[in-house]
Amino acid sequence: MGSRRLRPMTAADLPSLPASCARCTFWEASLSDLAAPADQVDRQAMKAEWAEIVTAHWGYCGVVAFAEDQPIGHLTLAPAMYVPRLGAFATTPVGPDAAVVMSAHVVPELRGKGIGKQLVQSAAGLVARRDIRALEAVGTYHDGPSCVLPVGWLEAVGFHLVRPHPITPRLRMDLQNGVRWRPGLGAAWHRLTDLVRQPQSPEPATYTHREGAS
Repeated sequence: MGSRRLRPMTAADLPSLPASCARCTFWEASLSDLAAPADQVDRQAMKAEWAEIVTAHWGYCGVVAFAEDQPIGHLTLAPAMYVPRLGAFATTPVGPDAAVVMSAHVVPELRGKGIGKQLVQSAAGLVARRDIRALEAVGTYHDGPSCVLPVGWLEAVGFHLVRPHPITPRLRMDLQNGVRWRPGLGAAWHRLTDLVRQPQSPEPATYTHREGAS
């Protein structure tokens, strides 16, 4: 494949993702959503609504990689308050200074070529501009298909263990203190193309809306 380009992912990119990713709501669904009968929940609509809300709040909901105008990988990213499933894990909450990496996917034929690391570095480059100090993720030691990122992969792309657990530990990548990441962050930022407009007053990861319940 030709040269790669990466850019912030928005709600408009959902239709271009693999179908299983475009309708997966593992991280976006609350415990009450999970309790609802499966035939009463439109997972694809729920995912689309989540992406619209995060895009409106942040300007993006992740990072997507392209080669020859074809999507080859993506990473989803959001403030903790938009990741309802976090509360189901014993190793949360995440740090108040962190954004959450929820999922990452690279097309099978291009795995092992550094695309996953580029996605993570690009995500780090985006959030570092918002005075967010870290990326955090819940990982899994489980082998096989999972909606939770493998611990081994997270460690390989720069995360370190901060809350041990026999199955689902929490990992973190510090952005301000990790000197070895600073050159990578700058390069990652410049690799991002077609940057979406940033909100005029970026809200911190701990921001909580005070609107009435809908």
